[in-house]
Amino acid sequence: MLTLMKQEYFKVFKQNHLHWWLLVTFAFPIFIIGCFPIERMQTGILNLGQGIIIVNFLGIIMTALIASQEFSYGTIRPLLSRRFNRLQVFISKILLIISVYVLLFLADFLGTMVAKLFFAPSFDFSRQYGDPNGNGWVVIYRTVGETFLQMLFIAGLVLLVVNLVKSSGAAIALGVVMVYGVPVLTALSTFLLGQLPWLKWGPLQIFLGIQNIGRLGPQPDILYQALGLTLEQLVSTYVAYIVIIYTLAYYIFRKRSV
Repeated sequence: MLTLMKQEYFKVFKQNHLHWWLLVTFAFPIFIIGCFPIERMQTGILNLGQGIIIVNFLGIIMTALIASQEFSYGTIRPLLSRRFNRLQVFISKILLIISVYVLLFLADFLGTMVAKLFFAPSFDFSRQYGDPNGNGWVVIYRTVGETFLQMLFIAGLVLLVVNLVKSSGAAIALGVVMVYGVPVLTALSTFLLGQLPWLKWGPLQIFLGIQNIGRLGPQPDILYQALGLTLEQLVSTYVAYIVIIYTLAYYIFRKRSV
C-alpha cells in the first residue's frame, strides 16, 4: 500500500500540478486580506481570508481528476496487472483525496496567518467574536471541521458519479451545485420538509445539517427546530450515508471494465 500511495502522490503532483494549486490557495487569503480592508476584521480572518471558497472548488476538481484519470489515461490496466487489487487502488484514492483536502486547508490557514501578520497584526484570536461557545480559534476549528465533513460527503458523490457516468465534468458540476447552491438547496429542503416530514432523513437535509453542525451542534434546541433531528441522529445518519455512498462507489469501480 505504501508503494501505491507513493505512486498516487507522484501522479497528483506530476499530472495535476497540485503544488501550483497549493500555492494559489496559500496566496488567495493574502490577496483578499491585503487588498480589501473589510476582510481584515473577524469575518474575513475567521473565514480564512475567504479561502474556503478556493478549498471547496479545488477539492471538487481534484477529487474528480483523481477518480477519473486512471481510466482516461489507461493507467488502471498496468496498475491492476501488478500485485494491487481494486480495493487497494480505491482505498488509495480515498486516502489521497483526504490528504489533498488537508493540504489545501493547511495552505489556506498558513496564507491567512501570513496576511494577519502583515495586514492585521492587532487581531486577537483569543477574543470571542459573536460566538458564545468559543474564541476565534474555536470558530476557525469549527469552520474547517464543517467544511471537511461537507467535502467528505461531496467527495463520495463525486467518486460515485465519476464511476457511474465516466465523466469528471458531470461530477464537478454536481459538486459545485452542492457547495455553491446552498441557498437554493436550503429553500428547496425547507419546502419539501414542510410537505413530507420524513424527508428530514434524506441526504439533502443531512448534508445541510452537517454544513452547520459546528454552529448548531452546541444548541440542540435550535438544531432540532431547524432540521427536526437531534445531534446524535444527524451524526449517525451522516455516517450511514457516507458508508452507503462510498460502498456504492467502490462497487461500481470494481465492476468497471478496463
